[in-house]
Amino acid sequence: MNYIHYGKWFAIVTLLTGALLVQGAPTAQADPPKTSIAPLLLIPSGAVAPGTGSILVRTNEGVGATVHAFGLVPGNAYTLWWAIFNNPKKCATDPCTPADFPNPDVQGALLSGTGQIAGEDGNADFGVFRAVGDPSGKEEGTAEALEKPFKAQIHLAVRSHGPASADPAILQQQLTMFNGGCAPTCMTVQFAPHEP
Repeated sequence: MNYIHYGKWFAIVTLLTGALLVQGAPTAQADPPKTSIAPLLLIPSGAVAPGTGSILVRTNEGVGATVHAFGLVPGNAYTLWWAIFNNPKKCATDPCTPADFPNPDVQGALLSGTGQIAGEDGNADFGVFRAVGDPSGKEEGTAEALEKPFKAQIHLAVRSHGPASADPAILQQQLTMFNGGCAPTCMTVQFAPHEP
């Protein structure tokens, strides 16, 4: 994907995502949506993953995100996770890290997003919405939910689960669980931090 086409893709997705999220929202008390764009960073190096990008749209009702991950292993299963730090000022570092989850003052929530199998070109596209107060897909030991859409630091994390299984039950685990179907372990391979 060339950069011109990529820029147009982001512009279109930004407009569509923003329109979908505010459709039907009360206008009298609603804050205007806030959109941020960030590349995905490679783990553990922190270098920008070429050809990747993420868009996050914040509204009073919740947050929506689109992620274009590139450089993945074709045919492998991947999940997208929300790492939400409701009180990022209490994190030990900026940006926040997974080491901040045990600190109750951070109010960090790790929540499932969605899953994909990387295509032959090593790409995977994710689209997901998380409502304020929705605890579904919460990992144990973390806060319940997104509480402060406009004040939270939000990381979108792409997690590898290895080759997609031919067994539907295992594949379901690979596409929905934090450590689903991994042998020996799952790994977070890319992430995009979005500051408030």
